[in-house]
Amino acid sequence: MKRRIVVIGGVAAGPSAAAKAKRINPDADVVLYEAGEHVSYGVCEIPFVVSGEVTDAQKLEPFSPERLKQEKGIIVHTQHLVEEIIPSKRELAIRNLSSGKQIKDYYDKLIIATGNRSKALHIEGEGARNVFHIKTLDTAHALYKYLHEEQPRSATIIGAGFIGLEMADALQRRGIDVTVIQRSTGPLTLTSKETQQAIITELERHTISFIPNATVEWFGIGAKQNVVAVGLKDRTIETDLVIVAIGVEPNSSLAKEAGVHIGAFGGILTSDTMNALGVDHIFAAGDCCEVKNVITRRPFYLSLATIASKTGWVAGENAAGGNAQFKGALRTIGLRVCTLEVAQIGLSEKEAKSAGFDIISSTVTTSSRIAFMPHSAPLTITTIADRKSGKILGASLFGKDGVMQRANVFAVAIKHGLTVKDLSELDVIYAPTFAPLWDGVVLSGIQLKKLLSQEST
Repeated sequence: MKRRIVVIGGVAAGPSAAAKAKRINPDADVVLYEAGEHVSYGVCEIPFVVSGEVTDAQKLEPFSPERLKQEKGIIVHTQHLVEEIIPSKRELAIRNLSSGKQIKDYYDKLIIATGNRSKALHIEGEGARNVFHIKTLDTAHALYKYLHEEQPRSATIIGAGFIGLEMADALQRRGIDVTVIQRSTGPLTLTSKETQQAIITELERHTISFIPNATVEWFGIGAKQNVVAVGLKDRTIETDLVIVAIGVEPNSSLAKEAGVHIGAFGGILTSDTMNALGVDHIFAAGDCCEVKNVITRRPFYLSLATIASKTGWVAGENAAGGNAQFKGALRTIGLRVCTLEVAQIGLSEKEAKSAGFDIISSTVTTSSRIAFMPHSAPLTITTIADRKSGKILGASLFGKDGVMQRANVFAVAIKHGLTVKDLSELDVIYAPTFAPLWDGVVLSGIQLKKLLSQEST
């Protein structure tokens, strides 16, 4: 009898899981249900459509339902919302959102890939047509349409994480006056203080106003029922457009109601094989899950497309009868803020201390290439390590050239447990057009090794 594998959810994890399951077990029936209109698309690329750097939004959708069926053998049902999982019967209650009718389906193995949802302010007016949460391709199309039809002159972005910062960059590139409101002192709070200050300076250099330590208390509604003002405790900001980017949370309520175990961050807990804890025939993948941090070995929440795809592969392979494992994840975040490149790898200082590490840190500033070469720019790296073992725990980097290539070196170093001594002895490329004689990664290791040596004498 054919195995029937059902996947709930699209975007990254769901299609990855479905495609992997079909490759491992070509005879299986693989079915994917997605509540939205689009099944496979890039979310990270949305700011670049908004900025106009990507002119063809269709490129964000690599697979249509028809293409998934033709090329991968996956049956896709869009506009279908799974409302209930009944594990005892291996049955699903599904709402066809186009017709309103409820249908039922059964499965042998189930993969939950319901993703995450944007956090809401819960303020009256948040549902206005000029208030956007950048989460789906549909919202991206709606924002793009609003920009072209209404030609807003000003925008207010609530939240200064990487989505908020990228949207600030995108909108200012369109000539819109942008204000960013942040509850904490600095933007991108996982990064070092030096990195946060560099981001603020870069925003201000591009005439983007940054308001720290502020909470939105109310929205002012205009004659067209649009939000025309954002109210803070001590001031009112007039605006034509609002982007809410205060974070995301796992969309795990469907799994919870089915008896699947939920973790401290609200995500589905899984084993290394991506089996959802609590129900042995259910797997889970992507942004609805918590994953194991490779440094602390504890569950944490990490919403990244790369992790969604990897966990999708593991869940899909195992649902089809395989025995793959996902050993854990490392935070690897990189973004552009105007002309500044920013990256955060591994733990922040706060996270490392909370995990019980006795940390040591150093900050070095060097050049991205030989200083007199064209395009060379200052590059600043703050690195933290465990004082006891010497292992690298995290790195925060910023500059206008060469940041990502150094960040990737730190990603490998941390993932494989390299120490400050290992880092100081790395053999990396020296080529004047690409890198200086003493690369910033190596200098970070040398500086930390020196500090540890001074403490031991």
